[in-house]
Amino acid sequence: MTTLAGFPPGERLDIGGYSLHLRRKGEGTPAVIFDTGLGGTSLLWARALPLVGEFTTACAFDRAGYGDSDPGPAHLPRTSAQIVTELRLLLQRAGLAPPFVLAGHSFGGISMTWYALHHPDEVAGLVLVDPSHPEMFQRVPGFPSSKTMATGMRVIAGLDRWGLLKPLAPLLARGVFPQIKHFPPDFRTALIAMSAQPQNYAAALREAESSDESFRSAVSGPGSLGDLPLIVLSAEWWVTGKQTPMKQAMPALREEQAQLSTRGEHRIIEGCDHSDLPILGADAVADAVRSICRLSKR
Repeated sequence: MTTLAGFPPGERLDIGGYSLHLRRKGEGTPAVIFDTGLGGTSLLWARALPLVGEFTTACAFDRAGYGDSDPGPAHLPRTSAQIVTELRLLLQRAGLAPPFVLAGHSFGGISMTWYALHHPDEVAGLVLVDPSHPEMFQRVPGFPSSKTMATGMRVIAGLDRWGLLKPLAPLLARGVFPQIKHFPPDFRTALIAMSAQPQNYAAALREAESSDESFRSAVSGPGSLGDLPLIVLSAEWWVTGKQTPMKQAMPALREEQAQLSTRGEHRIIEGCDHSDLPILGADAVADAVRSICRLSKR
């Protein structure tokens, strides 16, 4: 279990034969629930969680198979529907009552949008942090397909069988976080350790294999979330530390996501990359969450 200054230790809670890992900080309502992108763990919220915990209850969890959570049942596909089912059970076991403010990064944005669409009475607001778009595979030129992502995860997971995953972990971490040299040393060390955990790639592979269903189920039109308070955050860059054709295509899709609610807003966060926005942009994430908490109480 990863321990960092100011980042709370977690608790494992049984949700019916297997346990999920939850970290929480602060107190108050509405509780804010953070979900990560493909391959990520609750560690990605190590800077944002304490900031949000200053004004309300903040929780980050590891999806089944990631970090300190048990793998999900082998017979169940790792779709957003299944992820949300497990999350709702986890929150019940943790004694947390809805409505919640949901915050999802990348693929986590798909699952949190699914939650808001299918359980609107349990959601007080939504923050999408450089989220995936349900139709980005079809509408963004050159975007890697779900099949390509699954192949990549399968290859990386296979490195462990050859004893190569741990020695290559620093390289893998730098590939995902191009600005990792700017992170605090202890955080950098923790991220490299996360990159050496084979179970994370196995979990990501299962989610990638089910991702087409997850993305299809989250497709929705303008106003489908009614007047739910919603803020969409977009990183300035996409992995390379500069603009790319893929990144240039994403702002219009993010504007669409902001229009899911009549109270939706889109913010561009400068100096951040897709993968490191939760880290380097933690203040912007906390500011967005604070805004949503205030709007949800009106």
